[in-house]
Amino acid sequence: MKLENGAARKFEETLRSWPPAGSGVHAHLMTAANLAAIAGLPPAEAEARIIQTMPRPPSPASEVAAAIRKAYGEHKPGEKYAPRQIAVPKPKALPMTREAFIRKGDGAEECDWWEASPYRIDWEPGPRDALALLGALYAPDEFLFIGERYGGGEGVQTAGDWMRRIESGEPCPPHFIPNPLTGREHPLPDGKLSKRGDSAVASFRFAVAEFDTVGKAEQLAFWWGYRSAPIVALIDTGGKSIHALLRVDAPSREAWERDIEQKLFARVLCPLGCDPQCQNEARLSRLPGHFRREKNAWQRLLYLNPEGCAR
Repeated sequence: MKLENGAARKFEETLRSWPPAGSGVHAHLMTAANLAAIAGLPPAEAEARIIQTMPRPPSPASEVAAAIRKAYGEHKPGEKYAPRQIAVPKPKALPMTREAFIRKGDGAEECDWWEASPYRIDWEPGPRDALALLGALYAPDEFLFIGERYGGGEGVQTAGDWMRRIESGEPCPPHFIPNPLTGREHPLPDGKLSKRGDSAVASFRFAVAEFDTVGKAEQLAFWWGYRSAPIVALIDTGGKSIHALLRVDAPSREAWERDIEQKLFARVLCPLGCDPQCQNEARLSRLPGHFRREKNAWQRLLYLNPEGCAR
């Protein structure tokens, strides 16, 4: 009982000592959830107290629920728990600003991006697209996930190993995670282990941005008009979208949370119409060099600028 009373006191102390948003809130949340479970606090009550005292809204909305599940699954297995339903406010759309960027793009097309690319893409679409991107953006010993959307840890290998496989004639898989990974298993919010989840990201180097609501021509013009965007690569998905890889170089997970999720996406990209699902660290993008048989089209590399300098 002393252990539980001591944990309860520490839980209360934890709720009074949150760090500022962007400075380790998620790690502090996990500590609070574990202390609540050890103290024997009902999980719904622990969730409500944590949400009430957190210095920022849960991001994603399931953040606190995932921490509660993980902590109580370890310390109080079998405890019944029904998470609160949290409505996440939608960012105010800025369609006129997006249209202004498109107009500023002045009808830029693929040929304009090809001419502007610092890395010359002077070959037909195919596996060489993947080799160019991997060789330009990663060190040979950096770990990457390349594979199917729901592929497992077997897709996590070094960039050098992936390049050798592609050079040997293996088909390019459809997806990759642009941010380098640790190569080791890390816990997911539900407690399972994965080599490709957000917690497995080693370097917070790139953000993925894409539109679902405007056509390809408008997307090409938008990015051309958005002159300050640090675009590293533009990838034609072989479908309806252009994926933009943006160089962000966040120094830590806390900085990603603060600067990429809460600022870049919440205040800029999402109001402009970009897909809000792109904001996590381990977001998938389409790997250029893959042939989409269902679309009868290549995923193509349109532009490559390893430094990601604004044009």
